[in-house]
Amino acid sequence: VDWQTVSQTNYDAVIGGGGIAGAITAKQLSEQGKRVLILEAGTGEGLTLEGYQSYLETFYSSVIKHGNSPYPLNPNALSPTDDVVRYFEEKGNLPLSGSYTRILGGTTMHWEGKSLRMLPDDFKLRSKYGQGLDWPITDQELWKYYRQAEYEIGVAGNAAEERELGITFEHDDYVFPMREMPPSYLDKKVRQKIQGTTVELNGKKIELKLSTFPQGRNGIPNPDYKEYGHDNDFVPTGLSGKNPVEYGERCQGNANCVPICPAQAKYDARRTLTTIAFPERVHLLTQAVASRVEIDPETGRVSGIEYKHYRDKNSPAYTVGTAKGRLFVLAANAVENAMLMLSSNLPSTSGLMGCNLMDHPFLLAWALMPEVTGTMRGPLVTSGIGSFRNGEFRKEQCAFGIDIHNDGWGWSGTGVPDWCEKRSIIIKSMAPNFARN
Repeated sequence: VDWQTVSQTNYDAVIGGGGIAGAITAKQLSEQGKRVLILEAGTGEGLTLEGYQSYLETFYSSVIKHGNSPYPLNPNALSPTDDVVRYFEEKGNLPLSGSYTRILGGTTMHWEGKSLRMLPDDFKLRSKYGQGLDWPITDQELWKYYRQAEYEIGVAGNAAEERELGITFEHDDYVFPMREMPPSYLDKKVRQKIQGTTVELNGKKIELKLSTFPQGRNGIPNPDYKEYGHDNDFVPTGLSGKNPVEYGERCQGNANCVPICPAQAKYDARRTLTTIAFPERVHLLTQAVASRVEIDPETGRVSGIEYKHYRDKNSPAYTVGTAKGRLFVLAANAVENAMLMLSSNLPSTSGLMGCNLMDHPFLLAWALMPEVTGTMRGPLVTSGIGSFRNGEFRKEQCAFGIDIHNDGWGWSGTGVPDWCEKRSIIIKSMAPNFARN
């Protein structure tokens, strides 16, 4: 849609951000007969096959490979990266180590694809372990929303393995929409050596168990999946552009899910946008940077979102417009939402707006296997160790998970022999959440 149409329309809902939250919100509201506008700061080129292929070409030609390397620098909608541009200044002692992507599809364009449910104890950290705060809800209250998300994303996973880790489901016979991604050859070799061994943590012995990760990528549909009144088998969603041939089918094991899936088998929010049943009810205005939330001084309610619409990403010129509606949804991300609210001087009853950002920091370790283990086959991660996600040790330290990465290690001309590259693996240890001020 063009910005002139937006300026002349009063929408039922205006959504800031075309990532997974914004896309799903727009889809569900349109199914209720609502007219919706999505304001997206990035360009919309990725919706077409040609546009997505241009992302791939940018990635292939990039000298430095990082989370945003497939997506051309856009001065009008910058994204934080480690080596290209300092998008924002951080004054705390714990800098944000990750990055996000301000393009249509949001950070699902470069996420790894793991789709984990939380454990019951994750909601009771204060009452059970004396740390942090308890959630005001339980895992059971999220069951139906987990199911909806797993259906929308198209999660491939092994519910039985998740139950062994302590994950709960509403029904004993619940399965994921698709069967788990097959463990890689590397996973199998690691499993042979570690499965069943024990380690000591805070004075208690913990048994190591390797299990597959639920993942948001297309695999083999599970014939036992029957949810939401569907009588038919789950059908994975592909993506179609101008090319009439379907693409975005089964995972081909390219091992570079981050930053971009060449086969488009991994879920991203564009898939939700392209499956909206009533597209005439959803307007998408790309290249529109939300700049201010307008408040009606008489009612104290939000009356509009001011945005800056640029025509050329390489030009600083823009036109200012205001999106009007009855309902307003900020669906950018934890950083961009807080920045917009703070810059709009929105009232904060707690005084904590923009504080206590939750993140999941990680550490990488490298190991050299005693034999060739076929790294670079499969998605980035197929299996990991979930034995440290819960336990009494959480009174003393945070829980964490361990991933076994299939992408090995690139030596970049260091003179290391080729056989080393085929035997090396990356072990990623990640805490589920960590507070940053």
